[in-house]
Amino acid sequence: MSSATRRRLRCHECGRTEPTDGDWGRVTHPTLGSLTQCPDCGSTNVQTDR
Repeated sequence: MSSATRRRLRCHECGRTEPTDGDWGRVTHPTLGSLTQCPDCGSTNVQTDR
């Protein structure tokens, strides 16, 4: 898959954007389960961009 079509994640808090296979962390929330966490600011307000 080319880098132009590869899925990317974007943090809504600090604006970090990079491929889904980047440095993104994972945290577990008691009721929501596993969430993606931004390595820069620690926010879990992260969405997939295309």
